[in-house]
Amino acid sequence: MTVQKKGRKIAIIGASGQVGRPTIKALITQGVHDITAVQRPESTSKFPSEVTIKVGDLQDESFLANAFQGQDVVVMMPPLPHIISIQEPAVRAAARMGVPYILPAEYGPDPFAHRLVEQNQLLRDKQRIRNLINELGVASWISITVGPFLDMNIKSGLWGVDFENRKATIWDGSVGKVSASGLTCTGQAVAAVLTLPEEALSQYKNNAVYAPILHFTQQELFEAAQKVTGTTERDWNIVHQNIHDALEDCNAKIQQKDETAPFVKFFLTHFQDGSGADLRHKINSDEIGKLHELGLHDQSLEDIIKAST
Repeated sequence: MTVQKKGRKIAIIGASGQVGRPTIKALITQGVHDITAVQRPESTSKFPSEVTIKVGDLQDESFLANAFQGQDVVVMMPPLPHIISIQEPAVRAAARMGVPYILPAEYGPDPFAHRLVEQNQLLRDKQRIRNLINELGVASWISITVGPFLDMNIKSGLWGVDFENRKATIWDGSVGKVSASGLTCTGQAVAAVLTLPEEALSQYKNNAVYAPILHFTQQELFEAAQKVTGTTERDWNIVHQNIHDALEDCNAKIQQKDETAPFVKFFLTHFQDGSGADLRHKINSDEIGKLHELGLHDQSLEDIIKAST
């Protein structure tokens, strides 16, 4: 049965960012939405003619309220350093204007994975925004839950595989699979969800849509890296470390104010067995089928690595 598309008025903060760009493209492709990019005055970003642009102070609730007037959805995709400072005024402004739906800056792990949330400040910050939406009691939030971005972080070595220097730190012990996605597929997932009929979309009020496209262990990621680069283990400098020891090292560095350590910890905690990062059991095949029908495409582990390195 064909899914009937529903057009909506959608305002996006962060539309020119790494997640915003593919989201804008996917929304335009749907051909049914009125899209507004809300951006700061100093931004030089350009958008297709289909996108209305509102320019102003992103921390000014009055400006934001005006920009959100008549919108069905506010989508927030701010840079990580501004995940609180930009989202809080936007949430309050959306409540003032009676916007029914907010997509906060989730686009990552399960918001209900309590162990992950407890271990990572970034996820506690995201929880703070969801709590604010709940407290205001006007809009409903929807979490687009796709797992960590493979392509955005693959070059940095945060997954434990350093392509440039052919080094791999393989975490062993109590480890498990991680569900993940890429930026393009995340944009497609956002657009597909926002194109669902109201009856289908309303089922996700104050809940998560589970739409990752990849599920892998770190060893499987390393094997895919070898396949893409045409190498074998003998071409890599490989170190094995127990994941518990790696986390202890990471926590010590965080105490020493190491700026990279929280990001390393983010990926380490995902690979812990039982962390909640493996989303396979939470994916509803019927619901994900609707998203595929509305433009969500699959990509393989190798395809994303190849395009990103």
